[in-house]
Amino acid sequence: MKTSSWYRSKLPRKQTGASLFAIIVVMTLLALIILSGLKISPAYMDDAVIGNTINNLVETEEIEGMSLREIRTYVARTMQANRISFSNDYLEEVEENGVDYIQVRYESRVALFSNIDAVVKFDYLVEIE
Repeated sequence: MKTSSWYRSKLPRKQTGASLFAIIVVMTLLALIILSGLKISPAYMDDAVIGNTINNLVETEEIEGMSLREIRTYVARTMQANRISFSNDYLEEVEENGVDYIQVRYESRVALFSNIDAVVKFDYLVEIE
């Protein structure tokens, strides 16, 4: 089967792919995204430890007779054992509609590149049963 000359004239004579510049730009952006993710992920891992500490306290029902000061001391000891920087001021006891909650509200600042920081905010309530 012969192809028509019109069709052949519309085809490029030489196949071209992505240019070297385009590949470098894509690789640079990909590297920035991966590096940012690697630098921010420890903040989320620390938050998981904080959340698990408070959830374990609630699930084991140890929290029933504890004051806010005792809760803060318990959490501070756990954070110190895990080498996590956490201030007791981030924990508050809140009451809404007759239900008691422990509120955890804080932010974590991570240096990405020279003078560029990422701020990750965490805010959640844990119901005291």
